Amino acid sequence: MSRRHLIIAASTWLALGFAGLAHGQRLPRDATGARPEAVPATHDALHHLSSARQEDPFAKVFLVTSRRLYEGGVKTHARPLAQRRDSLGNDLVIAEARAWQLPEISHGIHERERRCGGFFAFASRAEAEAFLSNEQSAKAMRTKAAADYGIDNAATVAPWLPLVQEANIRGTIQHLSTAWPNRYYASTHGNSAALWIRDTWLALGNGRPDVSAELFTACGNCGGQPSVILTVRGNELPNEIVVVGGHLDSISNSGNGNAMNAPGADDDASGIATITEIVRIALASGWKPRRTVKFMGYAAEEVGLRGSNAIAQSFRSQGLQVVGVLQLDMTNNGAGGQYAMRLMTDNSSPVLQNFVTRLFDTYLAPLGLTRGTDTCGYACSDHASWTAAGFPAAMMAEPTFFNRLHTTTDTLAYMGNSAVVSTNFAKLGLAFVGELGKTHTLLRRNGSQPLPTPLAATPSASPAAAPSTRTTVRPAVNSTPARSGARTRAQDPTRARHVP
Repeated sequence: MSRRHLIIAASTWLALGFAGLAHGQRLPRDATGARPEAVPATHDALHHLSSARQEDPFAKVFLVTSRRLYEGGVKTHARPLAQRRDSLGNDLVIAEARAWQLPEISHGIHERERRCGGFFAFASRAEAEAFLSNEQSAKAMRTKAAADYGIDNAATVAPWLPLVQEANIRGTIQHLSTAWPNRYYASTHGNSAALWIRDTWLALGNGRPDVSAELFTACGNCGGQPSVILTVRGNELPNEIVVVGGHLDSISNSGNGNAMNAPGADDDASGIATITEIVRIALASGWKPRRTVKFMGYAAEEVGLRGSNAIAQSFRSQGLQVVGVLQLDMTNNGAGGQYAMRLMTDNSSPVLQNFVTRLFDTYLAPLGLTRGTDTCGYACSDHASWTAAGFPAAMMAEPTFFNRLHTTTDTLAYMGNSAVVSTNFAKLGLAFVGELGKTHTLLRRNGSQPLPTPLAATPSASPAAAPSTRTTVRPAVNSTPARSGARTRAQDPTRARHVP
């Protein structure tokens, strides 16, 4: 080990002193059958952090990556242990590295491949081997439609699209990229950012009893950073789940742990900000979906897709039915782009890809927007976790690759201090949840004509205006106040409501 590497490792050890995995309590299954295995039961964020488990920067980390990526540079930092193939026949390598080396591995892939990701990470070789033994990418890629992918809900979707506000998305990106030095998975800042996202998303539910939020902590190697899940319970098909997600962590090649300088404005504050605007518009309109819709902010994506993999594997082991996943990772760089967005055509479901392109052609093409295609390689983002678990997933990426990713200059300033590019992704996301989640129809007492669709939302102020120190979960209407960190429970599903 070089003197430079010893210095990096030692500073990482000190910087990570306050990071770790929060303890939690088990809760009953919700209406979809899902049961978060660890939900924080602490009084506030400070207590949550003080009880955390330290992460050892010298700890072994076991990577599953493609042979091409390994030979292309990962081998500089990791030693090979075994050669394997996944269910699609891809040549893979299981390799061993140390925790403190992950930022360099991630940055190296970014510099060589001009993309993010590239590997899954595990705490033991046994976990890596088990992941590959149970890997179900072939099922996800070859299975026919997991649900009706018809496009017939324009009455809900069309009024939403003009309500997308660039200023809201820009404000959230700015907040997430400046309120903390980083959102690194093994820093206290990464934990604080997750709490802010949970509270912000839950507040947009305005106390609705069918809207709940949780911190998913059942990830043994996420460094104490929870993933965030906001659930809008389905009214007719609550066991069928629609997912829209992006990752909440950030990383850079400058500093370590709490001292890391990683604003991550495009990667992936832009995706989280886009999801926040989708949630705002859909919920403010009074929309109630037929299927259950879950909005997710994944932990520890930059160090091996850890948060999303933990969630996807948990859903698979519980036998939950996920009918479609849309990944929003980097949505705001369009400089010199030929298209409004690019569909990633590898490591994702062809059937869901077709659905997403039809959504684009139905709702965005009439606005004068165009789309392209591209590939991003093995394990490039969180949709790969869902594919590996056997669920249909797809990803739309920004028009052009942002070459400042994983640096101190991944800021709004280098994207023109604008979020115009992300507004298109918000519209696509609204179309995705509206057409796949569908809309619960309120019937008259005699079951005849459906009642009119609820009025669309009016624009509101950016969620980023909320104080960054807010950690209190907003309770449902007519409920007792919930403790900070406790999951707000949704009531049981009901049949279609009948009115005179």
